[in-house]
Amino acid sequence: MKKNTRWSTWSLAAILTVSGISLAGGAQAASSVSYTASTGFSSTQGANNWYYQQKTGTTYTNLTYQSSSSRWDVSGTYPWVSSNAQHPGNSADSVRTWIAPSSGKITITGSVQKGSADGDGINASIIKDSSSLWTQTIRNTTEVQPSGVTNIPVQQGTQIHFVVNRVGSISFDHTLWNPTIAFTAGTYVPDDRSLSILDFGAVAGDNKPDDTAIAAAIQQAKTEGKDVYVPAGTFELSNILTVNGVTLKGENKEQSILTSTNPERGSIDLTGASPAIRNLSHVYSSLGERDGKNEKNSISVKNATNFVVDQIHVQKASTAGIYVTDSIGGTITNNTVQDTQADGIHMTGDSSDITVQNNVVKQVGDDTIAVVSYGKSAKSDGDKGQTNNIRILNNDVGYDSKARGISVVGGRDVLIEGNHIQLTQMAGIYIATETGENNEYNTQAVDSITINNNTVDRTAQDTGRGHADLLVYAGNTPIDNVTFNNNTSTNAGKFGTGVWGSGQVGTITYNHMTIINPGSDPYKFDNGRIIWDGVVKRENK
Repeated sequence: MKKNTRWSTWSLAAILTVSGISLAGGAQAASSVSYTASTGFSSTQGANNWYYQQKTGTTYTNLTYQSSSSRWDVSGTYPWVSSNAQHPGNSADSVRTWIAPSSGKITITGSVQKGSADGDGINASIIKDSSSLWTQTIRNTTEVQPSGVTNIPVQQGTQIHFVVNRVGSISFDHTLWNPTIAFTAGTYVPDDRSLSILDFGAVAGDNKPDDTAIAAAIQQAKTEGKDVYVPAGTFELSNILTVNGVTLKGENKEQSILTSTNPERGSIDLTGASPAIRNLSHVYSSLGERDGKNEKNSISVKNATNFVVDQIHVQKASTAGIYVTDSIGGTITNNTVQDTQADGIHMTGDSSDITVQNNVVKQVGDDTIAVVSYGKSAKSDGDKGQTNNIRILNNDVGYDSKARGISVVGGRDVLIEGNHIQLTQMAGIYIATETGENNEYNTQAVDSITINNNTVDRTAQDTGRGHADLLVYAGNTPIDNVTFNNNTSTNAGKFGTGVWGSGQVGTITYNHMTIINPGSDPYKFDNGRIIWDGVVKRENK
């Protein structure tokens, strides 16, 4: 729940001196740093990472310092906070807040004690952001030690609130509480919802396989319902890594790196319910032969539901970069895929309901983004339904890739919108059915494809293949209901757009197309019923 909290603007970036250690812009020391409430008490909000507040409902607001009483309160009344004590008010709780200067772990010590045996007691709580770590009702002057507050993971900016509120009356609710927070910095601690692979034996940069440690972390995370965290550093994989129903996440895709050292078995496989991989790089140290084996992909999504591939840098793969088969519901977003020997992003096997958005795909050995529906053949895994309900949105692809830009080769209900495609050897956008160069496979039919507001520049550069920038090609099975709206073709190798092939083609519709500087002709239509801005340019015979 969002809290309306007002902090001093300089506090987290301030230079702090705590227990004799100078911390500029956040704790960097590996050793523990102690923050004691009374020692760090100040007339300035945020000094030594401490704040003095009141809480009403879920809203925290700052108190005002009173120099006459050396405490923080509301116009000289309740609630108040002093160097080592707190007192609630009738309508607001008393809160002392500490903010973490960086990622790490904390352990909290310091007893809570009522200042008087009179009254009906107080409720004392320790809250991390909006989650309760500990709470207890205290009715006498016996010291109480909070429990369950050791080795708590925090991020930069995590708020730890020490809260005192009334039970009934606020009479005699003066509460002695002088907590100490022992803070140990460490970027390996992401949050309290994750397990770090370091805690299972992974070691960054030691040139030794980390498969066993990462697999153990995944297994434990699935048991506990948590994520698996890959900290900054380079970790090695010597075999396929399976991510089954959990989230594998890094610090970011520049710093958290998984390197596969086995070019034959290096795929990271996502399977099960809601698997995810985020914020890291996957790199192959070497490549093998391109032979279509999925063990050589960078990321393989197999038999998964509601999967996520986000903020991943795929660098090199003998086969595909991100490969999806037999999976329903998922997103492939904000990734960079480069230097694969096959497709950059490939979806097949009756997969459905997938969004591919805001990715960069460059210098791949085949299509940058492909939707494929195979029929039964030696090259496929048997008869399956059409890959369907795919959204390919706002991607930036090409950059000297070896085949097509965005392709649908068998499939239905596909939206291709807002993409920028440049510098491909073959068509920028390719809608087709095929049998393969040596008739080794048969793709399924194509139906209901919409192509809107894409920019295609300098594609189909291998003029010997005769591709159009925007090409519809009918090979073995029918194509129907393909609509192009508001697309721009610039500097085509030969044709701006075209429809041909010996197979059956139904209606192909073009609206508001812009074709600039084609290498040969703006369009070439040899097949199908072609409608151009409402005018029938070609009828099937």
